[in-house]
Amino acid sequence: MMQNQRIVQRLKTLQFNLDDINDCYDNSLKDTFLEVGLGYHKQYPLNEETYRLFNKEQELKKLLEDKLFSSVFNFTQTYYSIKEYLREEFPEMKQIIEDFFSNEKIGLIARKDICNDLKHNPEKDLMYGLGEVRKVSFTEPEQVAINIEFRRTWFYSGIDSVEHCNLLFKELKTFIEANFNK
Repeated sequence: MMQNQRIVQRLKTLQFNLDDINDCYDNSLKDTFLEVGLGYHKQYPLNEETYRLFNKEQELKKLLEDKLFSSVFNFTQTYYSIKEYLREEFPEMKQIIEDFFSNEKIGLIARKDICNDLKHNPEKDLMYGLGEVRKVSFTEPEQVAINIEFRRTWFYSGIDSVEHCNLLFKELKTFIEANFNK
C-alpha cells in the first residue's frame, strides 16, 4: 500500500470525483420533462404556467449537463496533479511517470491531453451531445451486422469522457500499485 499521504489523498479525491461523474451521468439520463411535472400526450394551454414549466425543464437539463461537465473537469485536474506529486516523491522514476502520463496513449490520446486541454485550450473543450460511443460488428453466415451505441454525454475529441475518466482512474491505480507500492 502506498505510504505517501498526499498521493493517497488525491487518489481518494479521484475516487470521489469518479463517483460524482457516474452519479451526474446517471442524473443526466433522467427525463427532465417528467421531472418538472410535465407529461407526454397531454395538452397544455399556452399560458404563463406552461411556459414556466417548459423553461424549468430546460433549466434542469442545463443544470444536469453543467454538473457533469464540472465533475469531469474536477476529475481531470486532480488526475494530472498526481503526476507532479509522483515526480516529486519519486524523482528516480521521472521517465516512467512521464511516459505514463504524456507518452503512452489511450486510443489516440495521451493521458495528459484531456487534463491540459480542459484547462488551457478552449477550442478543445468538452462538447455535450449525442455521439457514437461504441461500434461492434460481427459476422454470421451470409450476413454482417453492426451494433452502434449512441449516448448523450460530454465528449472530448470524439471520446465519451465519462468512460474515459473511469478508464483513466483504473489505469492510474494499476500503474501506482505496480510501480510505487514496494
